[in-house]
Amino acid sequence: MKGGRMLDTFVTRFTQSLCLPASQVANAGRPCCLVRIHPEEGLGERIDLADGELTLGRDVACDVPLEDDSVSRRHARVEPTDNGWLIADLSSTNGVYVNDERVERRRLACGDRVRLGNQIFRFLGADGVEAKYHEAVYRMMTTDGLTQAFNKRYLLDVAERELSRARRTGRPLSLLMFDVDHFKKVNDTYGHLAGDEVLSELCRRARNLLREDEVLARYGGEEFAILLVEATAADARAVGERLLLTVAERSFHTEQVEIPVTVSIGVTQASADGALTVADFFAAADEQLYTAKRSGRNRVCG
Repeated sequence: MKGGRMLDTFVTRFTQSLCLPASQVANAGRPCCLVRIHPEEGLGERIDLADGELTLGRDVACDVPLEDDSVSRRHARVEPTDNGWLIADLSSTNGVYVNDERVERRRLACGDRVRLGNQIFRFLGADGVEAKYHEAVYRMMTTDGLTQAFNKRYLLDVAERELSRARRTGRPLSLLMFDVDHFKKVNDTYGHLAGDEVLSELCRRARNLLREDEVLARYGGEEFAILLVEATAADARAVGERLLLTVAERSFHTEQVEIPVTVSIGVTQASADGALTVADFFAAADEQLYTAKRSGRNRVCG
């Protein structure tokens, strides 16, 4: 609930910002910027890059102080060059990542995701920065900043529309819910940053299995959902079996260690008589997920 309230507050503030006088919007325009996309606290914060190099870190003396124990005191520096903006690691503990690749120095391209510890930013380039900023904000309102899967708000909106369509057309609609087995042990053993890497890689593997019209979303914590349009429960189970295999067949590589991972999966299909509500739909899939866990994990039920 806390995250939902924070997102609602952010959406309200952003909507209000769209109503600023034209002169204020024009004055706010800068050549390039970093936009915070994770975590939800500070979501949408914009760091303009126009006045020379900036240091980012936990130290309050940094140009951009970041109150986060996963960030080093002086973590990174962003500096202008003849070929654009460059980011450099200042010997940080947890490293600097650009698009999930650890780097020492890297020239930034528009749209790059920059990660410092648990803080994730999107770099927006000079051309049409205001339009790109608004696009980035829309993405923040519909996607999870860590995994790049859709968020719960977006998933529920799509599920409502698709359930209505399924009632009208009689076409099948199925839902697959899954989470990481013993994820707390991953966090407790290897740390939350390693856990975050596992979730990000999990979503990358899941996306590779899906069609464009199949919606992958983060439902909460380590729990995810896939909405399968015009798919029966048998179709959903087949997707689930493929997901089980692609997760378990090779360990997840993190900065620290290789971690073996499995998932448990629950599947349900919308009822043919159209009586199912969105809440019922998700509750049925969630119950099958917990049946999978009670039955020994690393399996599909439903």
